[in-house]
Amino acid sequence: MSWKEKVLDLMQKKDLSQKDLARLSGITESSISRYLRSEQRPRLDIVVNIAKALNVETTYLLDEADKSISAYNAISTAVARYGAELTPEEKNKLISLILGSMN
Repeated sequence: MSWKEKVLDLMQKKDLSQKDLARLSGITESSISRYLRSEQRPRLDIVVNIAKALNVETTYLLDEADKSISAYNAISTAVARYGAELTPEEKNKLISLILGSMN
């Protein structure tokens, strides 16, 4: 299943509209619409916000091609944009991800 199909499936299961997902993720409704129509592929920080809004792990939404993105690049982008907003638990998960990807 593609990331888009997973998002749509989760939205249906949670009875969320695009407007609801936009509100929960902090992403504009028009951007959500574009991503779900596949006109534009979301940056990793957008996928992180959508995953948080849907209460799933980011890795669940990523397809195999996306998982080949350098873990360092993905993490550094997310931290640069949202590091101050991360909870201690989220910071620990990032550290685990970094350490796991270096092995």
